Amino acid sequence: MRSRFFVVLWTLFLIGAGGLARDVYPIDIVLATTSDWTEVRFVGGAVVVHAQEILEGAEAEGLQVAALSTLSVSQACCDITPVRVRFHAYLSDPADWLQIRIEKGHLGRTAVALHAPGDPDPIATYTHAGVVEHPEPANARTFSIRSSSLTSLLTPMAAESPTQAGFGGPKVLAFYYPWYGTPDGPSGEWVHWNPYRSHHDSAHEPAAGWYDSNDPETIRRHIREAKAAGIDGFIASWWGPFGFEDRAFDVLAEVAEEEEFTVTIYYEDAGTASEIVSDLAYFLARHGSSPALLRADGRPVVFFYVRVTQRFPPSQWESVFGQLANLGREIFAIADGLRSDFLNVFDGIHTYTPVGQPLEDVASQYEAASLLARARDRLFAATVIPGYDEAYKNPALTYLDREDGETYRVYWALARESMPHWILITSFNEWHEGTEIEPSVEFGRTYLEITAEQTAAWKGGEPAPATEADRDGDGVPDDEDYCPDFPGRKETNGC
Repeated sequence: MRSRFFVVLWTLFLIGAGGLARDVYPIDIVLATTSDWTEVRFVGGAVVVHAQEILEGAEAEGLQVAALSTLSVSQACCDITPVRVRFHAYLSDPADWLQIRIEKGHLGRTAVALHAPGDPDPIATYTHAGVVEHPEPANARTFSIRSSSLTSLLTPMAAESPTQAGFGGPKVLAFYYPWYGTPDGPSGEWVHWNPYRSHHDSAHEPAAGWYDSNDPETIRRHIREAKAAGIDGFIASWWGPFGFEDRAFDVLAEVAEEEEFTVTIYYEDAGTASEIVSDLAYFLARHGSSPALLRADGRPVVFFYVRVTQRFPPSQWESVFGQLANLGREIFAIADGLRSDFLNVFDGIHTYTPVGQPLEDVASQYEAASLLARARDRLFAATVIPGYDEAYKNPALTYLDREDGETYRVYWALARESMPHWILITSFNEWHEGTEIEPSVEFGRTYLEITAEQTAAWKGGEPAPATEADRDGDGVPDDEDYCPDFPGRKETNGC
């Protein structure tokens, strides 16, 4: 059985204003697997999947196929139904060597074949069977091919580098958490701050002290700090009508109007598609006419967190947006998830956090998402993050060192290099995960100052401020290192 998904005409990407010409290489990738899950990543070049066909195994229970820069196939646990998928893709900016990293479950095998389009004979095939010795959790094998061996057999196409046109120009937005309460503030009780835990259940301590999200002057201070750093708006965590964050958003929106600032919501969760429709109809009835509400293409912007984007199939999202349109409540919807199929129904894509992935994977995914979003006249927003810390709760939990601001600068460099429409900051004040750029006792105003430096350079089209970050300590700066976060030696360039 053969199932064909959407096809994108690359010529759409060639239309538009200006830019520098470069070559991209059309390539077909055939993934065949008998494992219950497998993922394939490419390192050393941006691989942009624009269409896919299931050639075999469409009947497999729970089959899911997704791709952008990472190819992903999964089915029900322990199901070894053979599945074969052809991905139509473009290879951009290959380094001297291209690495193919195959991850899979412990069952079966996965084979990846690289083809020139229309040629049944593969240029190269790589197979991962069984379980690697002393396996990491991903059970990964990595293969390499000299890029010239591949590109010499592919026919290049000229493509224009994208510009910053569209969707209102470059914007910097920060994820914002209006969920804090204090006994002596308007909320009248501790909310999210926990006085019985270290730092009130916070990785760091706010320089202004433990504050209340329902206090207008606290909100005003936040907005003024953000504006001074070049931030255009907040994306506020929102959990539906009548809750704490909903009431706090009323305060946020009112102060934002007074301060000529923009705000919108990060829709966090829903149990049913109809719940999404009723929730957003409620929200838009209250705030849809506010001059502070963020808009793109003339429509109110709503961001959707991965928890809810992955809960419903594209057909249900299409129905949700159609019902809202019929109510006169059209929105500009941006999904959390760098997946090509989201661009069938959403107006844009982003990721909340890139933490936990190698930097080279983040760079590849951002470039792929940017190129494909522009090809389809959709929006891509790249995310930057100063660090991450849940290890204060438990040393086994996620931790990403801030490296005196260099981590933040490196993510800014990756985001800018991908040429996104917007840049998102995770976060202004998510204190529980230690991603805040709001002034703290530990870091002072350092991260607002870095934000101001980076936003000014990006919006002004200036070169990125220099960074000498060397995450793995091998003596090669991250921006020159083939494996920037893999411990190694200078002579092996980290690998």
